[in-house]
Amino acid sequence: MFFLCICGNISWAQELGANFNHNAEIIDFEYLEKVDVDWVRTTPRIIDYVEGELSVQNDPALQKVIEAGENGYKVAFGFRWDFKMHNMQIPASGSDKEEKLFDTARQILQKVGPYVDIFKLGNEPNLETLAEDMNLNSNGEIPLLEFTDRFLYQVILPYFKKETEKIPDIYIGSFPALFEERFQKNEAVLGLLEYTHNNPDISGLSLHLHIEDTTEIDEAFKFVREIVKEKPIIIPEFSLHRLYKKKLSESLNSTEKGEDFAIKYNHEPGMKLFEWFSIANTNRVEVRQWEELFESRDWFTKDFFDVYFNRFRKYGVVLATYPLFQQSCPENMTVDSPAWFINPIFCQKSLEIASGGNYSENPLWFESFQKWVANGKLGD
Repeated sequence: MFFLCICGNISWAQELGANFNHNAEIIDFEYLEKVDVDWVRTTPRIIDYVEGELSVQNDPALQKVIEAGENGYKVAFGFRWDFKMHNMQIPASGSDKEEKLFDTARQILQKVGPYVDIFKLGNEPNLETLAEDMNLNSNGEIPLLEFTDRFLYQVILPYFKKETEKIPDIYIGSFPALFEERFQKNEAVLGLLEYTHNNPDISGLSLHLHIEDTTEIDEAFKFVREIVKEKPIIIPEFSLHRLYKKKLSESLNSTEKGEDFAIKYNHEPGMKLFEWFSIANTNRVEVRQWEELFESRDWFTKDFFDVYFNRFRKYGVVLATYPLFQQSCPENMTVDSPAWFINPIFCQKSLEIASGGNYSENPLWFESFQKWVANGKLGD
């Protein structure tokens, strides 16, 4: 059992909120009210603002964050740096490149900072940082660790101490796939976990858990709890996405129920799952057909929220967030396509529009999501 030092704004509970990833502009308060969450989470791609693709002053996504705060929602906020996507090494300390990044962050904080309850110092840095910045360099430093420290003490804490009445809880991460040996041995990951454990200015640790097998949940938690022994953990993203990806090439008739499903809905029995998802994402399908497709899979279970939240209680998770709307929803699926569209609570692109013009609830998860939102409010 872990005896947690719960800090700042977080109380002892496994709270569940809504995740909007890098697209806060899709925050919809009507649908937030439908699911009765208290938290929203978003992570804008900061280099898009640095390079002028998005405007700090006129960005609708940042305006939605402000509106969320003004409407009483608690906000978990941070930046996705995307160094690897831009083939960009972490800039040197004090360089013009670094100052441009930091200045843009300060401009964004001037807009949204007063509404932030949790600030996350990164988003999937072990996937979004070049390899040379994830290991010790010739100076005996790990560039990602040093950059994170500079960002905290030159940008984040100075802003909140000077400009707002509160300092948000500050989390390190969010690290995905820490059940993988390559990350468990990575110098930057290990360094940032030690930094989280030892630094009193860091409230806790942020993890992402997109898995193929539920054993990977325990593997990730056991690894991090060997280092970050007592501080709370948040889970901004979790899903069975790796499992879905693995199954995309499976045929409808790979099970007896799948054969019956294909006959009932006039599909070719040998149709692959990715082909059926193309139909759903292009033309929408009835809610019941969507549900029966998953019921025909011998690997599918609707209790995955229960599995996750039992682990969250065991390992000291205080907040998780989950997607409200479909974002990535490819119409022309291939066996290599992402399958994030299966996760959200409302499937506005894959399912037929409900009565009154409302988006359809995802029957796979809606009831479980509501159950765990309610449990979080009770402190269960």
